[in-house]
Amino acid sequence: MAIVALFGLAAFSTAAQAINSRPISVYPVPKTPVASDSTGFSFRGVKPGDLGPIKVVGTRSGRHGGSRVPHSDGRGVSWVPKSDFRTGEYVRVQTRRNLVRSGNSRFWVRIGRFYGNDDKPAGPGEPKPRDGLKSRPDLKPVTLDVLESEVESTAGKIFFAPKEDGLSIADRFGRISYFQPIGFGSKGNQVWNFQRRIYRNRQVLTYWKGPSSSQQASPVGRFSQIGHYVILDNNYRRIARFTPGNGYGSNIHEFEITPRDTALVAAYRGVRRDLRPVGGKKNGKILDNVVQEIDLKTGAVLFEWHGIGSVAIKASEAPVPKDGSLWDFLHINAAKTDADSYLLSGRRMSTIYRVDRRTARVKWRLRGDGKKPKTNNFELGDGADFGYQHDMKRLANGDISLFDNSINRPESPLPEIHDQSSALILNLSDTEKGREATLVERYNHEPDPVVSRSQGSAQQLEDGNVFVGWGSVSRMTEFTPEGDIAFDATFDDAEESSYRASRAPWRGLPGGRPAIASKATGSGATVWASWNGATLIRHWKVFTGSDPGELEEIGASSWKGLETEIPVDSVKAKVQVVAYGDEDEELGRSKLVSLDRQSR
Repeated sequence: MAIVALFGLAAFSTAAQAINSRPISVYPVPKTPVASDSTGFSFRGVKPGDLGPIKVVGTRSGRHGGSRVPHSDGRGVSWVPKSDFRTGEYVRVQTRRNLVRSGNSRFWVRIGRFYGNDDKPAGPGEPKPRDGLKSRPDLKPVTLDVLESEVESTAGKIFFAPKEDGLSIADRFGRISYFQPIGFGSKGNQVWNFQRRIYRNRQVLTYWKGPSSSQQASPVGRFSQIGHYVILDNNYRRIARFTPGNGYGSNIHEFEITPRDTALVAAYRGVRRDLRPVGGKKNGKILDNVVQEIDLKTGAVLFEWHGIGSVAIKASEAPVPKDGSLWDFLHINAAKTDADSYLLSGRRMSTIYRVDRRTARVKWRLRGDGKKPKTNNFELGDGADFGYQHDMKRLANGDISLFDNSINRPESPLPEIHDQSSALILNLSDTEKGREATLVERYNHEPDPVVSRSQGSAQQLEDGNVFVGWGSVSRMTEFTPEGDIAFDATFDDAEESSYRASRAPWRGLPGGRPAIASKATGSGATVWASWNGATLIRHWKVFTGSDPGELEEIGASSWKGLETEIPVDSVKAKVQVVAYGDEDEELGRSKLVSLDRQSR
């Protein structure tokens, strides 16, 4: 359909003249070729009451009514349609404001031609055995096997999440202090991207959770699962749960809390496109990559970027499937804020993009395999090449860190960049010859190289150490700035993987009371004490007696991990455990329960 004819079909009133002012941004941006059939339109850079009238017309569905959601920062408003648009149709939007990337007050987007059913979860998975701790049978944490832990290791907790086991927090000795299983003992769920973040000046935990079995129910497989993003406070209470806006399903790859206390997330959706120009079929299947910034107070979309229409699909390293199956041409696996822009990682392009937050245009490209885009590209210095990367971010000094997989999945035809995976720090600079990326440091696991074909993370800590999660390999390593290993550990399930792993300060204060279990052993007993998530416990004491007001101390032990076993020589009919902190202050006490009984 010719665009000139499109707007000629039903002319807007000539009375609707654009206000002559600084253009405001709108998302999805004008001429987006694959907008969602449930899309709204988000206007940024305008007070909610100053936007004026909006007219929205689909070429097949007609005029749409909608509601408005003011953005919580007072700098924008979202228009949300009351009914969905039709796939493949053009949608015309008329305002009275000048719009970025429009040149005037009106614009169009086209609704994608989507296929399949990517919002129908499969049935629940098989139950997972509940043979966990003595005091908490519902908890069966992973075992962290510490191979090396030096004094140069940075203080703080370690955060990782074997995706079919659960959220895990440990110390540098491998002692687990918090474990949240997937849920209800089911193997049908997974968790990804477990991180400690800062939200509203408080420490919080963030992660994605969803049914792994929906991989079989979705045409885009594991990339567009039915799940949600979660934020927990330091009492482990849920303070937020949400999904992307405009009708998209959540994606496992990214959930970042920005300095603006908003969420940056990714979404994938399968669309039909003519792929003959790149060797595919006329009605080919391609995966669109969507990045959104979400207002956590209102759920409104503050920014939306689409890979299709923004990145040349012919630049992909991944060949178009000859059998007509889904083409994952880009594979956005990380998104981070970067001043007035975003950094996006395209795994299938081996490229990092810097995208302007106001215009959604690509400002520059850093391609790790040395192939040069025609514009806005960097020359690579010696040793600065990388491939199929994950988890890039801007460092405080302006450098870029990333996890360089260098080797793709076995079934992938993409070439190997290096013979092992590593963490990488690059310096980006402008020279007389142009833009250049030079190697600052590469952290290889020596003398035992690690090959991680998917997932992974690299985190520069405040003291300069670099903490690496090896993704598909169940391992994590901390390097000193000189490249020496300060910490190295594996976790017990070699078939599991933790999408990312990181280290950060954490003070956990769970609600409720400690859990207790006991077992008589002749005249004495063995007592087990736990308090899931409590990080301030330094030692436990065991008391016995029949009256809560007249208890006798019969045993004690330092904290030894999520569950501490305490033998006692003599015991009466009932027992109780009490947790104490550094100054011997009481933190919490269990119920007083009969011997041979478990309670929480």
